[in-house]
Amino acid sequence: MRAAPTHALIRGTIAAARNAQDLLYDAHVLAEAGCPARAYSLGALAVEEAGKAASLVLLTVMPKAARARAPVRLMLEWHQLKQVQGLLIGTMPYRLTDAASWLAAMPAGELAQFMTALDTPADEADRLKRRGLYVDVGRDARICEPSEISETEVLGQLARAGQAASAAGQVLEPETQAWLAEPAPEMVELGRAAGSALTEAGYARSPEAATSIVLNGVSKLRHRLAAKETEGGARWPTDHACAGQGGGGGRAGLLGTA
Repeated sequence: MRAAPTHALIRGTIAAARNAQDLLYDAHVLAEAGCPARAYSLGALAVEEAGKAASLVLLTVMPKAARARAPVRLMLEWHQLKQVQGLLIGTMPYRLTDAASWLAAMPAGELAQFMTALDTPADEADRLKRRGLYVDVGRDARICEPSEISETEVLGQLARAGQAASAAGQVLEPETQAWLAEPAPEMVELGRAAGSALTEAGYARSPEAATSIVLNGVSKLRHRLAAKETEGGARWPTDHACAGQGGGGGRAGLLGTA
């Protein structure tokens, strides 16, 4: 994976995005067929696969030297990280091509609050996706069955999976694939910062730990961009306006635009 050429990583990203959409489709089929617990599990897996597509995007835009040092297995196999990343791209109000701009421009406190709000659904999905498939016996001898997953939980998970799969689906567009082949400088820096933050990760494998890694990566991104500006490189526009994921600008105020 570290030695994979850019075009191979783009193909992997496209495959992951398509699989996220296929998992979502299958989840809806199961829900309509009266199998809500299984639908929940597939919905959770759709979010994770969208998160894997996001990891592959980061690997694709990384400089080769940074990619060679990146903890690839951690990026592609850590379930909670993929959940958080899938939820993040699903709720991000801008397109993937504007992710670095949006993350760097959002005030740190607001970004922390935004990311913390993803902890609960990520933790719920990680816990319930197994319960949608297996019977479990708790320490108190309580029997946990798939049928206990509520309709509200299923509908919420399918909605989150729909957002994540839709966001990941942007990589199916030719213009996004062209952008991946020649990413903007700030996106290259985001890839580098994400790899560095993951390399520093400890052993915790929780949604909270995944959120902390994302915040650490954004902090590194900001420092890198500030250093480039100080060195006289490309100036970073703090009022950078991003194109809305759906054409709108509902969160444009975060970027200081009118």
